[in-house]
Amino acid sequence: MAFTNALAEAHRAVVFHRWFSAALLAALLITVIAWRSQQTEFVAHIPPDLSSGATVRLGAVPEVQPANVYLFGFHVLQQLNRWPEDGAKDYGARIHALQNYLTPACRARLRDDLDAKARRSELSRRTRALQEIPGYGYAANRVLDHGGGWTVLIDAQLTETTNGVPVKDTYIRYPLHVVRYDVDRELNPWQLALNCYGGREPERLAPAELATPVPGTAAAPRGAMPPAITSE
Repeated sequence: MAFTNALAEAHRAVVFHRWFSAALLAALLITVIAWRSQQTEFVAHIPPDLSSGATVRLGAVPEVQPANVYLFGFHVLQQLNRWPEDGAKDYGARIHALQNYLTPACRARLRDDLDAKARRSELSRRTRALQEIPGYGYAANRVLDHGGGWTVLIDAQLTETTNGVPVKDTYIRYPLHVVRYDVDRELNPWQLALNCYGGREPERLAPAELATPVPGTAAAPRGAMPPAITSE
């Protein structure tokens, strides 16, 4: 009888340890799955000027400093308008090179603009450059937060030549629409994109108008994209 009781006790112990091991394995699997599902990469938008320090919030939706939004918008705009040799080749090449920094709607708009300019013979042997106007760069009221995106007001000087002859030298205010853009970080580390002008249009500025204060408010961008610009 004692031997039988010992066997029964041993069997119960084996069964207990089996269940205990299975429970530990299940807990381990749950822990591994939970760990693998956690975000392991974060995007931090550090403001360009750290002379006064900065506080940066990280998370699934990181805070983007207004200065960074302005810098991103200006950089993409400047590169789109960089035609060093021949606009017939350079404009399309710029759109392609920057495709990961442009929303699909903006890419379509720019391609329409490319086609329209080509039909009007406004690209062949034409160069273009866009520069920030000294003294009219980033300021807090040039980046307007609309919750789901930003309006970035950029005053720039646009110059063009055809066959080496200057044909355009003008000041323009660009109301860029910048949005968050969740794509492969290897292709777009900013996680931002230019959505062209968000339903608005660039405005030509007379030199005297540069002294006019930039408005601190603006209507939120409209969803629909307008026809391609033909005046730039």
